Amino acid sequence: MGSRGRGGFSGRGGRGRGGHRDNRGGGRGGRDNRGRGGRGGRGGRDLREASISGNKRERISVESGELVFIDQFMLANPQFVDSMIQNVDADSSVKDSIIQNYGGAVVKMDSGTYRIDRDPFALYIVVYPDGERIESEGITDRPADSLGRVFIDTRCLAMIDKELLDDSDLLLKYQETWFRGDEKACRDLLRDNGGAVRYGFSRFGDELGIYRLSEEGYICLWPDVTEPELEAEVAQAEAS
Repeated sequence: MGSRGRGGFSGRGGRGRGGHRDNRGGGRGGRDNRGRGGRGGRGGRDLREASISGNKRERISVESGELVFIDQFMLANPQFVDSMIQNVDADSSVKDSIIQNYGGAVVKMDSGTYRIDRDPFALYIVVYPDGERIESEGITDRPADSLGRVFIDTRCLAMIDKELLDDSDLLLKYQETWFRGDEKACRDLLRDNGGAVRYGFSRFGDELGIYRLSEEGYICLWPDVTEPELEAEVAQAEAS
């Protein structure tokens, strides 16, 4: 896994998948046997209940027509914050490049309020318009267009309106709060400003592919790299 450190993402070696999910070989079949344990017991129920609670609570307000997906730490990363502040008046494409350099992604979507459906067992996150009802069964097998990917090292994915990154005071307040060690206050700060924060899926961090469903237009995220693959990489690295 590429080191996050205090800088941007320098790439993930051979872990890149690229393109549509069909290029990942074997689809998503068999992911239930990922050795997570406790899926049928109390641990599984706790995860499910926590996810359902988050699904009911979280909303994202998108006014700019662009939604940013990024690791929660990167919003406090001094180099990222400095780059965004220095380029506050730069062209939108420059800001997109900075976000991508730090493992994030920018997705264009209609302005409005969105809800989140996250399933910790089926391994997907869906962002869809508030007020709509979704049928999530088989959602990862539906036709979809690849929009990129987001890298998560801290296990928490931040989803915010892109225009929030033009608010230097907000970025600096988030940064100060983060390095004070109050991650919960950081998440609350994002939520108070129309953003959302949800867990990823792997204890090693995630590479989540981002897709737009062809028919519904919903934005979906799911792992480009599964946990068994990550465990194999870790074992190989330790043996070398």
